[in-house]
Amino acid sequence: MTHIGIDFSINSPGCCILSDKGYSFISFFNYGGRSFEKKILKAFELHFSLKEGNVIDSIAYDRGPRSKDFLIREREKMIDATNLSNIIIEYIQENFDSDEYEVYLEGFSYGSKGNSFIDLIQYNSFLRKGLVNWVGEKNISVYQPSTVKKTAGKGNANKHYMIKAFQDNVLEDKLLEKTAIWQWMQGKDYSTKIPKPLDDIVDAYFILKTGTLTN
Repeated sequence: MTHIGIDFSINSPGCCILSDKGYSFISFFNYGGRSFEKKILKAFELHFSLKEGNVIDSIAYDRGPRSKDFLIREREKMIDATNLSNIIIEYIQENFDSDEYEVYLEGFSYGSKGNSFIDLIQYNSFLRKGLVNWVGEKNISVYQPSTVKKTAGKGNANKHYMIKAFQDNVLEDKLLEKTAIWQWMQGKDYSTKIPKPLDDIVDAYFILKTGTLTN
């Protein structure tokens, strides 16, 4: 059995996978079609540093929507959402062969609003459709954001609280303490600023743990 926790966003999905290898952490990030041959932008320095140090895996992708024409852009979004779903699912399939998978997701925060939230729902729905086609709906669990936060210790926890809960290993998870990312984060202060992709992979971890502790 392979357990998969996904913290989905359009530009920076995070993934935590529990398999016979232990925990694996993956950051997918939108690099906007930029070239890294000469210089890595500051926003992506940590992604590359963690990948090169074998702390996590980082997968860069380029979002497609470019047109300013509404009709064309909406078509581009559908293709883009399909592509992002395929990138995530195909990465897992290629790197984590298993007889059975359980996938855990975080539901929507219904206090959110605006065009970006509408886009998030659209992209997330494409991912869910892809996951249903792959593992079946009975192997997918979706949890309220407050439920995931409670796993970390507080139902209204903010990102700083979640990071600290991960660093402190509040679940007393011995497997977590063996991971390179947990060891790398020890002794670091994230009380003021949390660099990407740490918040994404930490959220993915607590989504996964919500699933494994609930089921």
